[in-house]
Amino acid sequence: MGCSFETAQSRLNNLPRMLFEPDGSFVWVQESDSDDTWQLDGVLYDRNGRLHSAEIKGNCSEEAFDTLLSAMGWPGTDLVFQLADEAIFIDEGEFRRFASCHDGHC
Repeated sequence: MGCSFETAQSRLNNLPRMLFEPDGSFVWVQESDSDDTWQLDGVLYDRNGRLHSAEIKGNCSEEAFDTLLSAMGWPGTDLVFQLADEAIFIDEGEFRRFASCHDGHC
């Protein structure tokens, strides 16, 4: 990915309602009385001084997802997404289409 673990950690720690642990695990929540309540849980992994991968689950707005990815060096880094249940790897565009349909907004 496009940054170091420490850079991603610093950026994520600046997000409101983000809990980031030194081991790379995090929880980010948006609570409200309306329908825009969401939560993301994840873990960041590094290798050779660079952020290598992230395991993320949950749901959020597209804007929040972009903010999360930006903290990890996107859009300067091409991303590949693994859908574990489907056992496939897809690019960012396909992932966004999948996520949109998965939420029932096709």
